[in-house]
Amino acid sequence: MHARRLTLGTISAAAALASIAAGGSATAASGSSADRTAAVGHSVSSAEQRATARLDVEAIVKSAKPMQLPAGRGGAARPSSLERGVETKVGPVAVKAGATERAVNGVPDSYAGSLWPLGKNLNPNRQTGKYYFNTGSGWSWCTATVVTAANRSTLVTAGHCVVNPSTKQWYTNAFFRPGYQYGNTLGTWYARNMWTTGNYYYYGSYADDMAAVVVRTNGAGTPIQAITGSQGIWFNGPQGGLMRTTLGYPVTDSRWPGYTANGEDARYCQWTNTYYATGTWAGQEYIPCYMTGGSSGGGHLSWVNTNWMGYVNSVNSNKGGIGSSWAHVMFSPYFGTNEANVYNAAKAA
Repeated sequence: MHARRLTLGTISAAAALASIAAGGSATAASGSSADRTAAVGHSVSSAEQRATARLDVEAIVKSAKPMQLPAGRGGAARPSSLERGVETKVGPVAVKAGATERAVNGVPDSYAGSLWPLGKNLNPNRQTGKYYFNTGSGWSWCTATVVTAANRSTLVTAGHCVVNPSTKQWYTNAFFRPGYQYGNTLGTWYARNMWTTGNYYYYGSYADDMAAVVVRTNGAGTPIQAITGSQGIWFNGPQGGLMRTTLGYPVTDSRWPGYTANGEDARYCQWTNTYYATGTWAGQEYIPCYMTGGSSGGGHLSWVNTNWMGYVNSVNSNKGGIGSSWAHVMFSPYFGTNEANVYNAAKAA
């Protein structure tokens, strides 16, 4: 086992969806339409935003199914470059200390997908939550994390939680519920912009399976970061050898025998990551982790302090193949320049 290192009014879903136009189209932030390095964005139409705000959110939460972690693939969809770019770290921001916050001494290392032992409104649960959306064939959820950004309204999750790269269909009616544990008390936050990497949008590469979502302010005009605080974010950092803690809301499937996770309570995995520079999994990292569907997009935290504020430097992406010898590990994209481009586009939206 490794020791954790410390440093400092409603309408039905069917009626709402029927009233929504197609919405904004995908645009690349720079370069050609098939640029692997450019961020690709989608603006949620005003009509969709209004319809989403009128949905019966509680009914959706009860009926939604976990977004399945894909069986990962490599080789055909290689990252555009394995060169490290300029290292960038944006620090975390904690809300004012109060009755819902306290310092903690950490949790045991685990790859079993253990129940997270701390309260839902304590860090890092406070910044982590369930991200719901309609795929066109039903409601699903992933996991997302609030990160520090200039607009104070930015989440990070997996690319496969915002768009289908095979059809280029952006998922609709998305909303986020932070601090989730059998419900939440920190509000419902509705998506207005989504971004993913060109390498994922155009080529379906899991080496860049990352997305950023900008959410609207609440009814009082307050941004989510003011309510939840935000984890930091880190790009072009060390490739491997970092202690990672990832939270998610998984539901047990055949790749996670012996467990009974129901998606209503946060689970976690914590271990040191390994990076692949070459071969089938080039550009991806992994940690031992049995979590499955619903945990997609959960942030990987490193360099957390004693109040569990740290830096997101990857997200849960794929399991490496159903039934394979890799089914017990979680693969994730290396947060390099492509991911930094997504974050930079989102934070300015």
